[in-house]
Amino acid sequence: MTERLPNTTPPGQAAPLHERPGATYPAPDREAPDWRRFEVAARRFGELIASGIAEAMEQKRDISSDTARCIAHVLGRSLGRHSALANFARTGETDYETLREEYLSLHNHEEVSASTQELIDWLGVHLIRRKHPDATSVTYIEAYPPRLDNILVPTGVNEGDGYLRVNVPGIYGAKDIQELTETLTELAVDKDAALRAYLSLPDTNAMSGDIMQDFHDCYLGVFATVEEAIHELAEVDERERDVFTYAEDRQLVIEQMNPDYEALREEVTDAFDLVEEEGRVYVFHK
Repeated sequence: MTERLPNTTPPGQAAPLHERPGATYPAPDREAPDWRRFEVAARRFGELIASGIAEAMEQKRDISSDTARCIAHVLGRSLGRHSALANFARTGETDYETLREEYLSLHNHEEVSASTQELIDWLGVHLIRRKHPDATSVTYIEAYPPRLDNILVPTGVNEGDGYLRVNVPGIYGAKDIQELTETLTELAVDKDAALRAYLSLPDTNAMSGDIMQDFHDCYLGVFATVEEAIHELAEVDERERDVFTYAEDRQLVIEQMNPDYEALREEVTDAFDLVEEEGRVYVFHK
């Protein structure tokens, strides 16, 4: 991408504080986005953005930083120069939570078009993966083109006197996360180590709608140690009996066998998740 975003600062004049690198300001309060200004910018930068998206589609990857900033510039035109989107477009500096609130306000607006939502999905997923490269998908197969409702974002919430990291689809903002925090408080998650262990799994969607049902569907049990859990899950006792029987049938004597717990762990984790929490090991079906 070779076209540069416009510089509106007059020659010889210092950029306003909100335009200097690292400065972020929330968008000014307004009843509705200025979609006319958005459309003007979208027409001007449409080919540039389309080219960047086409390249990402061809290579099955995220959009480039240049394409993301160009999309942010176009979206930022609807919110004004003081918006975080406009600042990101100018500087490349990110404040993820502030940017999230702005692009979600546009994504969820009653007048937004499907094509604009798709642009926001590309930008939002880019920003999420920039902050959380290992973010996983809600579904088994990752959506492509990417969608905000299909990517799980590691998100910190307060629980009692502590702090818990859960995973929330990228389509949810601060208000939804606050409501989730209140729900987890009602569920007394700070007193339920098994539930905390489940919520910590990278593919657990804390916004599924019925987290307790999901938890009970997946929860298998708790063990004192990892070795004890693997011993049970891999059915080590039954394997040993099979080996002894095989040896006896061939007039062989085996006095001792030692399980390879490291290799067995790789085997059992294909079907189970093992989570250590407060000195115990909680096991869940995948």
